[in-house]
Amino acid sequence: MNKIKTIIVGCGDRACVYAREGAINLGLLEIVAAVDPDEERLRYARESFGVTEGSCYKDIKDVLALGKIADCVINGTMDQLHLKTALPFLEQGYDMLLEKPLVSNGDDLLLLKRTAEQNGCRLMTCHVLRYAPFYLKIKELILNGEIGDIVNIQTSERVGAAHSSMSYLRGKWSKESECGSSLLLAKCCHDLDLICWLNNATAPVEVASTGGRDYFTESKAPKGAGTRCLVDCPESVRKNCIYDVQSMYLDNCILPWYPWQCTGKNYEDVTTEEKVESLKTYNPHGVCVYKAGGDIVDHQNVMITFADGSTATHSVTLGVMKPGRNIWVVGTKGEIEGFADEGTLKLTKYSKQTSLWESQSFDFNDVKGETGGHFGGDKGLINDFCQLVLGQQPSISCTSVQDSITGHLLVFAADKAMKENKIIKL
Repeated sequence: MNKIKTIIVGCGDRACVYAREGAINLGLLEIVAAVDPDEERLRYARESFGVTEGSCYKDIKDVLALGKIADCVINGTMDQLHLKTALPFLEQGYDMLLEKPLVSNGDDLLLLKRTAEQNGCRLMTCHVLRYAPFYLKIKELILNGEIGDIVNIQTSERVGAAHSSMSYLRGKWSKESECGSSLLLAKCCHDLDLICWLNNATAPVEVASTGGRDYFTESKAPKGAGTRCLVDCPESVRKNCIYDVQSMYLDNCILPWYPWQCTGKNYEDVTTEEKVESLKTYNPHGVCVYKAGGDIVDHQNVMITFADGSTATHSVTLGVMKPGRNIWVVGTKGEIEGFADEGTLKLTKYSKQTSLWESQSFDFNDVKGETGGHFGGDKGLINDFCQLVLGQQPSISCTSVQDSITGHLLVFAADKAMKENKIIKL
């Protein structure tokens, strides 16, 4: 079988994960070109996927000028660049796998959808959790009628201290004004998409939301804290601070591909001395987490009402001690409850014989959670995208733009509800 010729646009962590799964693990993709302004990332694409030096570009204009040279694009650019990098490729007829969130507002979302449809393009978004065996099992149980009609869905995302720091407090998604995404859009568009996907026999009609930036603020910094951990923060303060960069970034860096990007090197090539020097000087991850100046919320609750009367809630909190995603789906005939990061799931029903409850348990092996893998969903997502490009029937998880719209619009409405302190009708 001829492989699907693919261009990577934005050669960051996520795009390269999908490229690796599709090209190396599944053997379905051939990476024929790569685009990224960072020479180090282009080098990584050459070494990892065999892209020739002449097929590496720093600007999308250079590859667009060649006409349609491939079948599809994996677009892993930053959130605020999605629209401007996606539209011209769609206009040239490329199918596209676009990192979530697709865009940051409803008008751009409809423009993206319309452009894909007008040019006959297959467009999928990376709502990768739909493909995790854990969530796929929940969907199958619902479709099989195991719990009857859905009455209520409760989900929560507890973002661990290290992940919170490296991505949302000191990292690339710390400022909505710069990255283009709120916390709910950047982190929890997965969760609201899951709620809409699991309950897609109906549609959301109104949403309310509360939250704010109340903990990771300068006023909550430990007494005597400095501005940079390794420069002016006393040892007496650092030894009791969870977010001390010595322990979190130098001794136990669980997400190493994030904090060293500003060095201009692949994270595996950065020396300890270079890491320390960057944290002392220019690296934003070296700044006190309470004084980093982010403007996203650090906690938020969302309350949703659907057209059939069913309801759902989602909560997200940054800086928790034990991270993970919980879910509880209550139906008219049973309920499903699970903790994705531990791979535990239960189907519970009422027993007329005993007037008590009885449960059936399901266990899942891939529980990498926050450190990567999305509970085994990455491979499933890229495989489904490949099947879609090949004209095959996609799976029940398929995250086509037509099916991803509801979750995105729900996120936009929830953020509006929180900021304006009112219930928003969809």
